[in-house]
Amino acid sequence: MARTPSASAHKKVLDAAIRLIGERGIEGTSMDAIAQLSGVSKATVYKHWKDKDNLCADVVARLRVAPPEFQSGDPRRDLTDLLSHVAMTQRRGRFMKILPKIVAYAAANPKFARALQSNSRGPAVGQVTRILNEAKSMGQLRPDIDPDIAVSLLFGPILHRKMLHNEVPPKLPEQIVDAFWRSWAASN
Repeated sequence: MARTPSASAHKKVLDAAIRLIGERGIEGTSMDAIAQLSGVSKATVYKHWKDKDNLCADVVARLRVAPPEFQSGDPRRDLTDLLSHVAMTQRRGRFMKILPKIVAYAAANPKFARALQSNSRGPAVGQVTRILNEAKSMGQLRPDIDPDIAVSLLFGPILHRKMLHNEVPPKLPEQIVDAFWRSWAASN
């Protein structure tokens, strides 16, 4: 029976990958370099991750921070509060250092973008889906909302401001939700 990598080895590999991606980008980071820096054998690395793309997707998942649950009974307020939390939360330095490199690599590598997308259904996205479903069941929003498009419309402006301007105007989350609500409101 094959052994799975220990929790310690797993952490060492992810930490080494984060460091190397931050220094060299994904293109300049090899599985050999990750194994060497982590002190974990290359064979062990490959037992857990089939390739660098999957390892990098796990790096993103590891650095993701779960927001608190917003469940006031008012979906519009919950969505505004969630976006405000995401907008005002300062990401750990390591995440912000590698995020532009990950986005650039994903743009140039469709296979990695798909792996990243399949691994990036994080807590915030799950919460948006729950809030939208609640709003639809209350008759506030149209039933034909595509959750993936909604997530892009809601989080896109915030990520844009964080990446390009390193700040998000305090009123932006409310403005985003207002525009989204106007566009997707159920007809009464």
